[in-house]
Amino acid sequence: MIRTTASRTPFCVAYRKSLTEYISDNVHICDSTVFQGTLYELTVMRELHDKLHIENLCQTGGAYDGGVDIRGKWDISNIYNRVKKLVDLDKKLPKRYSVNGLNLKPLRTKIIENNNSYRPLDIIVQCKAFTARKITGKQIRELMGAFSMISKNHEKRNNTIVMMSSPNLLTKDAVAVMNQMRIPLVYLQITMIKPSDAEPDFNVNQSGHLCHYFENEYASKLLDNCGINEWIKLEAYKL
Repeated sequence: MIRTTASRTPFCVAYRKSLTEYISDNVHICDSTVFQGTLYELTVMRELHDKLHIENLCQTGGAYDGGVDIRGKWDISNIYNRVKKLVDLDKKLPKRYSVNGLNLKPLRTKIIENNNSYRPLDIIVQCKAFTARKITGKQIRELMGAFSMISKNHEKRNNTIVMMSSPNLLTKDAVAVMNQMRIPLVYLQITMIKPSDAEPDFNVNQSGHLCHYFENEYASKLLDNCGINEWIKLEAYKL
């Protein structure tokens, strides 16, 4: 397993190198589920780094991973400070939101209180390299079981973003279950890297991209007006 812990480098050089090296070293088992699963995790790491500027990404999958495939650090204050130069992020927010019986303070308020800075959030990611099935409410409930420790700790809950990534969309039931959860959960639709016409090569640059970003109710209130959706919509990560 490749473990990548590089900070941001131009054009995701480190993560693309990990992808190409993994493919080159393991192309003889490219039809195996192990190959596809690891390739997908590396693809997700590249997209998290490239599109969301999540840093210090590291694969953690293993027998005792507790359901976590990837860990990282996310400086959302950096995104906020860059996006507010492009669009208005001065919407007045309530001091606290109430979501599913829990009160939370929007992180944008904390960023402003700390002179436009805030400590990076912990990111934990579970990857589901399904090729044809949508994510259902059952998978979301299983995710909640794996990360139940977060919901029991107020400080950890509001400084940790749980992410699930799959190549497919969510069912309506999955969306409903996500919005009932009392932790900040983000769903990412990141497609699989596809084999190229010139097998055994893979289209590392033309496939395996972030298509959709969806926050559950808790995450949307915690991250309200931090500029993340605008960042993705405007493709500000290219600037």
